[in-house]
Amino acid sequence: MKIRTIALDDEPLALKLISIYIQKTPFLELVKEFSSSLDALEFLKNNDVDLIFSDIHMPDLSGIDFMKALKEPMPKFIFTTAFGKNVLTDFEGNENIGHLLKPFSYQEFLAAAKKYTGQ
Repeated sequence: MKIRTIALDDEPLALKLISIYIQKTPFLELVKEFSSSLDALEFLKNNDVDLIFSDIHMPDLSGIDFMKALKEPMPKFIFTTAFGKNVLTDFEGNENIGHLLKPFSYQEFLAAAKKYTGQ
C-alpha cells in the first residue's frame, strides 16, 4: 500500500521537484500538489493523506500555521525550507515532523521519506 502524500510550495520549481521526487519513490503516491496553503487546507477538509511535504514560508498561511490548522488525526509532515532547522525548534523531538533544507537531493528526500514513513 502506498503512502498518500500532497506537496505544498509556492515556488513553482520547488513544487515541481518535490512532485517529481514523490512520483519517483515507489512507496509514495502523489495525491495532489498545491501552491496555496489555503487551497491545500480546503482539500484536506474532505480528503485524507498520510504525509505532507510543505514549504514553511508561504504567503497567506505559513506551513507551520497550516499544520496547526489541521484537525486530528494529523498526517506526518516533512517541512522544506531554505532557512535552516532553527525555524522548527518548537517541534524538535516530535516523531511526526521532519525537515529538508533546500536545495536537497533525491537521496536526502528519500532518506527523510523513509524515516517518517517507517520504510
